[in-house]
Amino acid sequence: MDIVKLEELGLKHNEALTYKALLELGETKTGSIVKKTGLHRVIIYDALESLIKKGLVSYVIKENIKYFQATDPESLLKFIEEKKNLANEMLPELHNLQSKKEGKQSVTVYEGIKGLKTVLNNMLSELTSKDDHYVFASGNMEEAVGDYYYIYQKEKRKKHVMTHIIYDSSFRSHKGVIKQTYGKIKFYDLGPFLTDTWIYKDKVLIVTYSANPPIAVLITSKETSESYKKLFESFWKKAKQ
Repeated sequence: MDIVKLEELGLKHNEALTYKALLELGETKTGSIVKKTGLHRVIIYDALESLIKKGLVSYVIKENIKYFQATDPESLLKFIEEKKNLANEMLPELHNLQSKKEGKQSVTVYEGIKGLKTVLNNMLSELTSKDDHYVFASGNMEEAVGDYYYIYQKEKRKKHVMTHIIYDSSFRSHKGVIKQTYGKIKFYDLGPFLTDTWIYKDKVLIVTYSANPPIAVLITSKETSESYKKLFESFWKKAKQ
């Protein structure tokens, strides 16, 4: 089991190690967990206490000795669902705290694949079927983010977000990716084009996949967004099906 994946689900490193050990050991005393993980006994106690509160570990007492065991792995889903519900409850308050002054401008940088997925998920959460959604597409997204590309397209289809997409003419041969892409697609001789540029609402998102790590720059500016929309629309008229 990949400890990093457990950490991405919300477990701290020591909790993930302890939880994994309990899955492998079954019902056991703390001494076995210490031996299995190499962690100090005090750290194990803290991790166990936290995992119990999360509903991921239970215990029984036999002859005044505590025996711990991991609960059914399905409990992970319940743990995640509770966090999601809490986030949904907090959203109205968080939106109220967020400044939304008219004409506000900002530039935000996201690094790495995780950061890229975050900004793309945020973009999808803002869009409706009535919104314009344009992209100058490099064709590098699918290779960079793997299966997430198809999750992203599925979510667009679910929300009926009809993207207008312009690829370089050389991308015509990538029929598999094109077939899975939800939107209206045209081609134009853009030449070497290493970045994706999304235009939506009052935002412009520029992604460079070839950077190490990949980098996304989100510009929030009504004037900038309007300028890019006009640029896209002029290319769209000249582009070919």
